[in-house]
Amino acid sequence: MRRAILSVLLLLAFALPARAAGEETAYDYGDLGLATDFGGGIESDYLVDSPAAAVLRHGNYRLGCRMMAGGSVVSRAEVGIKDRLAVGVSWGLLNLLGRDDVDSYERTGLTARFLLVEEMGWPALAIGFDNQGYGAWDESRERYERKSKGFYLAGTRSWYGPMGTDVATTVGINYSLETEDEDSPDAFFGLEVDFDRQFALLVDYALGLDDNEDEDPDIYGDGLGWLDLGLRWNVQESVQFKFFFRDLLGNYAGDSTVDRQFLVSYQGSF
Repeated sequence: MRRAILSVLLLLAFALPARAAGEETAYDYGDLGLATDFGGGIESDYLVDSPAAAVLRHGNYRLGCRMMAGGSVVSRAEVGIKDRLAVGVSWGLLNLLGRDDVDSYERTGLTARFLLVEEMGWPALAIGFDNQGYGAWDESRERYERKSKGFYLAGTRSWYGPMGTDVATTVGINYSLETEDEDSPDAFFGLEVDFDRQFALLVDYALGLDDNEDEDPDIYGDGLGWLDLGLRWNVQESVQFKFFFRDLLGNYAGDSTVDRQFLVSYQGSF
């Protein structure tokens, strides 16, 4: 079932009318942006949890803080090295807000991303590594509630959307190093629909093949995959808010309610 879904998403992602290479989009932030050939058309190097084929430009940096359930936060810092390589570090705190004891995430997250191909008639391609997961750490299964992507390959293509919107579709595969409960590659699909210089809709879907729905208890995956929705607001040229609504399919059997999160980020240059 999930493999059939991926086949349809691949068709949608790369069979739609593409934007001509180098063509301008509805907004262009010039040097303060991501290294792609979208003319500034993609403003998110991550959708919700999944990466897109874009990296920070040389000398640019991004600082972000993601607020989650239970007063927990994950902070991330990334910097562009040359125009094709970006590296970063992330760290998390559980119960930072509230009455419970504050606890740190089990691991410090590391991320690196290299842009193999800019979009020139073909999709942009990027390879990378990100071991930052989200939610509580499960010591017995050696995994986060939502596994990190680990090693991944992502392809992104921009095209004209309906009603004058700019759209970027992303398809990728990944292999998480959190393999104690299930050792399997996974696949993800996402899209970003930009309405103007300020607002965008983000959709992110992962098949969840590395979540074993047959284990007892099967709290990490009911076999539906992880469907997440995001809203992006560029408050200023360098300040961005994102509102996330995660697990819309109720795949997390431990709690069927939608997980709401908020991310604020600042992007600048040296």
